Amino acid sequence: MGASLVEGDKLALARTILEKARDRGVELLLPVDVVVAARTEAAGGEAVDVDAVPAGRMALDIGPKTVAVFARSFADAKTIFWNGPMGLFEKTPFAAGTFGVARAMSESKAFTVVGGGDSAAAVRAAGGGIAEKMRHISTGGGASLELIEGKSLPGIEVLRTAAAQ
Repeated sequence: MGASLVEGDKLALARTILEKARDRGVELLLPVDVVVAARTEAAGGEAVDVDAVPAGRMALDIGPKTVAVFARSFADAKTIFWNGPMGLFEKTPFAAGTFGVARAMSESKAFTVVGGGDSAAAVRAAGGGIAEKMRHISTGGGASLELIEGKSLPGIEVLRTAAAQ
């Protein structure tokens, strides 16, 4: 991954997740191309295959091929849950991937959920009324993940208890 930030202590976990997905027949979409640059302040970047990130460059966004792959998968989706931007969307040269995914989600017939403060900001920054087309936007990214993981959340439990009374 060239000079990209890689959390080496998470690689074993990532391999385990990939193996579990494969064993369960779950399609797991990963980037096929990325936009790279030598620094985050670069005026632009170039799209390269994910396995061809040059030394001294870092992946700062997903590339257009990846956006297309994700968008195609949205066509048949019933629910799309998004947690985390695709790249350094705050910098214009590295926003196209994140904004492209947001646009594709907004055009999908799926029930769309955006979780996390950065994701919520990205969807709003994408403009074009994209945020308004999402079914639900939450700034609680960690809580959103815990909810779909099946964990009990105190705020949700209060609502469930109140609804049951």
